[in-house]
Amino acid sequence: MQLIIAEKPSVAQSIAKVLGASNREDGYISGDKYLISWCVGHLVGLSSPEMYDEKYKSWNFETLPIIPEKWLFSINASTKAQFFKLKELISRSDVDELICATDAGREGECIFRFVYNKLGCKKPFKRLWVSSLEESAIKEGFQNLKPGNDYDNLFSAGLARAKADWLVGMNATRLFSVRYNSRLNIGRVQTPTLAMIVQRDYDIKHFIKQKYYTAEIDCGAFKASTERIDDEADAKAIAEKCSGRNASVIEVTKEIKTVNPPKLYDLTTLQREANRQYGYTAQQTLDYTQSLYEKKLCTYPRTDSQFITDDMADTALRRVSLVCEHIECCKGLSVPEPDIQRIVNNSKVSDHHALLPTDEIATADIAALPEGERSILFLISAKLVCAVASSHKYEAVKVKLNCENTAFSASGRTVITDGWKQLEASIKNRLKGNDDNEDKEEQEKSLPELSQGQVFERVSADISEHFTTPPKPFTEDTLLKAMETAGNKDYDEDSDVEKKGLGTPATRASIIEGLVKRGYLERKKKQLNATEKGINLIDVVPDEVKSAKMTADWESELQNIEKGNSSASDFMQNIERFTSDICTRYCSIAENKAFRRTEKEPIGTCPKCGKEVLETAKAYSCCGGKDGCGFIIWKTIAGKNISAAQAKKLVIKKKSDLIKGFKSKTGKVFDAYLVLKNDFSVGFEFQNKK
Repeated sequence: MQLIIAEKPSVAQSIAKVLGASNREDGYISGDKYLISWCVGHLVGLSSPEMYDEKYKSWNFETLPIIPEKWLFSINASTKAQFFKLKELISRSDVDELICATDAGREGECIFRFVYNKLGCKKPFKRLWVSSLEESAIKEGFQNLKPGNDYDNLFSAGLARAKADWLVGMNATRLFSVRYNSRLNIGRVQTPTLAMIVQRDYDIKHFIKQKYYTAEIDCGAFKASTERIDDEADAKAIAEKCSGRNASVIEVTKEIKTVNPPKLYDLTTLQREANRQYGYTAQQTLDYTQSLYEKKLCTYPRTDSQFITDDMADTALRRVSLVCEHIECCKGLSVPEPDIQRIVNNSKVSDHHALLPTDEIATADIAALPEGERSILFLISAKLVCAVASSHKYEAVKVKLNCENTAFSASGRTVITDGWKQLEASIKNRLKGNDDNEDKEEQEKSLPELSQGQVFERVSADISEHFTTPPKPFTEDTLLKAMETAGNKDYDEDSDVEKKGLGTPATRASIIEGLVKRGYLERKKKQLNATEKGINLIDVVPDEVKSAKMTADWESELQNIEKGNSSASDFMQNIERFTSDICTRYCSIAENKAFRRTEKEPIGTCPKCGKEVLETAKAYSCCGGKDGCGFIIWKTIAGKNISAAQAKKLVIKKKSDLIKGFKSKTGKVFDAYLVLKNDFSVGFEFQNKK
């Protein structure tokens, strides 16, 4: 008998259906050959410091740094029932082999291995590696199960990442909280991310607008201008000198330029596009895409690749046709001779290929999908159509003129072949979105036919006033790009340079959400701005703790561990050295540094995912979890304000004290207990209930 362990119950059900296992049991599904069970996120995680020694219950300099000689792992209290169910199943005498079917990535590998190792299991296991939950993909995956140890490097990278986050987070949080006598939260990735936003806000606030001028001549069919002129009098002098004089063409440059179709989406580029088009947060986009994946309508979301492998060429070609037939925003469009090879690159696909719609779009009721999921499916589908279309070509023309020994220039463009941009324009007209990042260059008008030596007689001249512009505030679109490329000084979006970023596609959304929920960032429509609390934190944290480049270099090392090109032990030695160094350098009370006490203590541990539950302006909510689990207790329920003390009891005991004075929608006043239901939502329990 084989025991299959998935990451979520919904995935276990999809696998069970394919394998013909249909007997629903307590915490698992059984069939003739298989038992199929699941984790609920991380059932096991790294233990807290106090689990190593009672002395760590107190936060002080004397106990730092905390660097475990032997790492301990603890069972998540909120999901321990499922852990012991897995223990029971793994221990069965008729189970002789396990199959790891958690998400096919670094985090999914850790979810399985932490349980496997915590139980001291020695039974052999294999790895199911699929990029979609379609029946055909699952069947193929089971026909090609891999030995579990093929993914040892992946686990080593995941474990090293978890330990590094623990070491930096636990030690730096305690260190700087004691140093500044205030509860501060420091994270290996979140703090450099916050630092980028604080710096951008500072640059905007302290930006000094500068006025400059250009002189312009009107040649009838077009205007030409000088370079930037800082002095208004100089610009006026040039305009006066040229007004009514002749201007001659001294150089005409023509160049045929090609704009290749876009690449397919990886998770980050999808999150960026969804933020531009719809204002979705990175977390919302991930949630919508994950749901589409579990509904078998798109492939695995947490991918960092924008290509497919050559064995998928026929599949991609078939799906282009399906998209143009079944996806509303693409219906009726056609792609003559789709260039599938443009999206094929085996060397650029590691764990998972780019995001694609699945064959299921042909039979699914897409109109019945929630709006967010439908919008994301449209984006993924439209990108496939555009990516295999022909190139866009245009003629770029630049002209230089001379008037009274002053150089003027103008530029324009003339479209030769619309190519994929015609498809994109048609699709955008059908999408209910708002892309606020349109290409300004494409707004250039065409120039008339010009030739060297051509003269424009008695041109009129004037000056034009301009202002320098400040940097733009971060949106989730631009922040994700900054996080993705934090370690590349001169990153070109179209280049093949390896991205050295903060976090991974799978974790960036939860990093942003964590900063918002902890009160370090706030959203203003699409903008992300640092709060006073966030600014204060970055102000007191030393450069080495908030360095984006160093954190990006660490992430690059983790990628090398995953590929088998670097040693996890060497990486951990560097992290331990860094941790010891900052504790040595900053183990003292800071003088002349005031830090506002704006951080409130967590009210408890999230019953859904095990992270901290924090008080915000309107709610008590989970600070994140792997993907941001969404657990929340609103501060006002049925017209009654819920105190932190009652919320704490609800989180810890799953039931509050009796609360009096709730008011129903009809205005009736009633008393009740608040209780946590099985789905982690909040409900009422009345006194007379037995």
